[in-house]
Amino acid sequence: MKTNWPTKKLGAQMKTTVMIEKRIKRGKESWIFIYSAFGILFALTAFFISTLPIIWYFKITVFMVATLILIYLCLCSVWFQNKLIGLKIKLEETWRKI
Repeated sequence: MKTNWPTKKLGAQMKTTVMIEKRIKRGKESWIFIYSAFGILFALTAFFISTLPIIWYFKITVFMVATLILIYLCLCSVWFQNKLIGLKIKLEETWRKI
Protein backbone atom coordinates (compact mmCIF):
# COMPACT_ATOMS: atom_id res chain seq x y z
CA MET A 1 0.00 0.00 0.00
CA LYS A 2 1.48 3.29 -1.11
CA THR A 3 0.71 6.55 0.76
CA ASN A 4 1.09 10.06 -0.57
CA TRP A 5 2.39 11.44 2.68
CA PRO A 6 4.71 13.39 2.86
CA THR A 7 4.01 15.16 -0.39
CA LYS A 8 7.32 17.05 -0.30
CA LYS A 9 10.69 15.44 -0.31
CA LEU A 10 12.76 15.86 2.80
CA GLY A 11 14.86 18.99 2.64
CA ALA A 12 12.55 20.77 0.17
CA GLN A 13 11.63 24.32 1.09
CA MET A 14 8.04 25.18 1.92
CA LYS A 15 6.59 28.67 1.84
CA THR A 16 4.49 29.73 4.79
CA THR A 17 2.53 32.90 5.18
CA VAL A 18 1.87 34.37 8.59
CA MET A 19 -0.65 37.19 8.96
CA ILE A 20 -0.54 39.26 12.12
CA GLU A 21 -3.25 41.75 12.92
CA LYS A 22 -2.76 44.48 15.49
CA ARG A 23 -5.81 45.74 17.33
CA ILE A 24 -5.93 48.48 19.93
CA LYS A 25 -8.67 48.63 22.50
CA ARG A 26 -8.94 52.12 23.87
CA GLY A 27 -9.51 52.60 27.56
CA LYS A 28 -12.18 54.70 29.22
CA GLU A 29 -9.83 57.66 29.79
CA SER A 30 -8.81 57.74 26.13
CA TRP A 31 -12.42 57.79 24.94
CA ILE A 32 -13.31 60.52 27.43
CA PHE A 33 -10.46 62.63 26.04
CA ILE A 34 -11.49 61.92 22.42
CA TYR A 35 -15.12 62.89 23.15
CA SER A 36 -13.95 66.02 24.97
CA ALA A 37 -11.72 66.99 22.05
CA PHE A 38 -14.65 66.37 19.70
CA GLY A 39 -16.86 68.66 21.81
CA ILE A 40 -14.28 71.43 21.89
CA LEU A 41 -13.60 71.19 18.14
CA PHE A 42 -17.34 71.11 17.46
CA ALA A 43 -17.94 74.24 19.56
CA LEU A 44 -15.07 76.10 17.90
CA THR A 45 -16.28 75.10 14.45
CA ALA A 46 -19.83 76.21 15.22
CA PHE A 47 -18.56 79.55 16.55
CA PHE A 48 -16.39 80.26 13.51
CA ILE A 49 -19.11 79.23 11.07
CA SER A 50 -21.64 81.44 12.84
CA THR A 51 -19.35 84.45 12.40
CA LEU A 52 -18.96 83.95 8.65
CA PRO A 53 -20.57 86.73 6.57
CA ILE A 54 -22.57 84.39 4.33
CA ILE A 55 -26.24 83.60 3.83
CA TRP A 56 -27.80 81.39 6.54
CA TYR A 57 -28.51 78.37 4.31
CA PHE A 58 -24.85 78.32 3.21
CA LYS A 59 -23.92 78.40 6.88
CA ILE A 60 -26.11 75.36 7.50
CA THR A 61 -24.49 73.51 4.61
CA VAL A 62 -20.97 74.38 5.78
CA PHE A 63 -21.92 73.44 9.34
CA MET A 64 -23.24 70.03 8.28
CA VAL A 65 -20.16 69.28 6.18
CA ALA A 66 -17.84 70.37 9.00
CA THR A 67 -19.80 68.23 11.47
CA LEU A 68 -19.49 65.15 9.26
CA ILE A 69 -15.76 65.76 8.86
CA LEU A 70 -15.34 66.12 12.64
CA ILE A 71 -17.34 62.94 13.29
CA TYR A 72 -15.19 61.05 10.81
CA LEU A 73 -11.93 62.40 12.21
CA CYS A 74 -12.68 62.01 15.90
CA LEU A 75 -14.76 58.84 15.95
CA CYS A 76 -13.75 56.84 12.86
CA SER A 77 -10.17 57.76 11.91
CA VAL A 78 -7.70 55.71 13.95
CA TRP A 79 -4.82 57.90 12.74
CA PHE A 80 -6.49 61.06 14.09
CA GLN A 81 -7.40 59.32 17.35
CA ASN A 82 -3.74 58.35 17.78
CA LYS A 83 -2.76 61.99 17.21
CA LEU A 84 -5.27 63.10 19.88
CA ILE A 85 -3.96 60.51 22.35
CA GLY A 86 -0.40 61.67 21.57
CA LEU A 87 -1.50 65.22 22.36
CA LYS A 88 -3.04 64.00 25.63
CA ILE A 89 0.20 62.25 26.63
CA LYS A 90 2.25 65.33 25.72
CA LEU A 91 -0.04 67.57 27.80
CA GLU A 92 0.17 65.21 30.78
CA GLU A 93 3.98 65.12 30.60
CA THR A 94 4.11 68.92 30.37
CA TRP A 95 1.93 69.29 33.47
CA ARG A 96 4.06 66.78 35.38
CA LYS A 97 7.19 68.86 34.71
CA ILE A 98 5.58 72.03 36.07
